Amino acid sequence: DGLIQAGVGVGGGLNPPMRFDVDLSGEYFLNDTFSFGLDFDIFVRGSAAYNFVGFGRYHFELLQVPRLLPYIGGGVGGLVSTAGRGWFDLMLPELGALFELTPHLFVGPNTSFHALLGSTNTWDLQALGQIIYRF
Repeated sequence: DGLIQAGVGVGGGLNPPMRFDVDLSGEYFLNDTFSFGLDFDIFVRGSAAYNFVGFGRYHFELLQVPRLLPYIGGGVGGLVSTAGRGWFDLMLPELGALFELTPHLFVGPNTSFHALLGSTNTWDLQALGQIIYRF
């Protein structure tokens, strides 16, 4: 309860054309099950794009594998590009899992589907590997 974690990840945005993704995130745990946070992505290929998403997550406990911590979540935010375009971002769902290496250090995958709504509607599927430090 009251834990804070910060993370960094790398991966890609999979809506053609594919883009390289650098991800920074911060998360606050209300209890062992629920958390909320902020995610910031930088996408690079040709022009750059910046994505800010506030999110909430539900964390599962697997008694058979206590060091594996899967989660599901969703969020809202915005994406802007250096080409002068912007979208409202509805992230739903977000799926991921963290594997506990030490009591403070975690690694794992994260995937999320984004409906991007603006003057032109589009979508994005983001996939990345992440390293998390829990304070």
